[in-house]
Amino acid sequence: MNTQEPISEKRTTRVYTKLKFVKSDVSGATVSFVSQNPKTGRICGVHQDSPYPKKICMVDKAIAGQIIMNALYDCTLIPMTDKNGYVVISAEPVQFKATVETTYIKNNVYLVEVKFGNKVIRFDPFNGRKESVKSFAACKAVLEKRIDVKDIIQVVDDFEKAAEKVMTLMEMDRFRGRKL
Repeated sequence: MNTQEPISEKRTTRVYTKLKFVKSDVSGATVSFVSQNPKTGRICGVHQDSPYPKKICMVDKAIAGQIIMNALYDCTLIPMTDKNGYVVISAEPVQFKATVETTYIKNNVYLVEVKFGNKVIRFDPFNGRKESVKSFAACKAVLEKRIDVKDIIQVVDDFEKAAEKVMTLMEMDRFRGRKL
């Protein structure tokens, strides 16, 4: 009597988590790292230099070409046969709902913020220090490159409208503030 199950019928446990990927310095492969919470048993992605005990996650070659480095992905993992790590069998980019907020205080604050996830892209033509903050074209270019924003075309359109309104208000206030 054969007590072993055929390979196709073996049940593998699947783990679902969010990961960011990097290129390995050693092999050049696309990898990530996970750590298991000792109290809850939950497996979460961690940085390579994390002090917690961690295991490596290797990306399946079938999906490795689709991975963008340092972007957040919803991933499905299966354990390696030697239990030293995991193999990523699917990865879908995480997309956040973005909000466009305008802050206006006459002669002081002219600000448009696009918020999504833990990120904020600011357009501040009045007090901006960096070119990527005070230039409309630079802010728009940064926003358009984001793959982690849901409905990016609508968000860029909303950003353009809010930025035009802020620049119009700023010009009107500067004109009214001048003594003729």
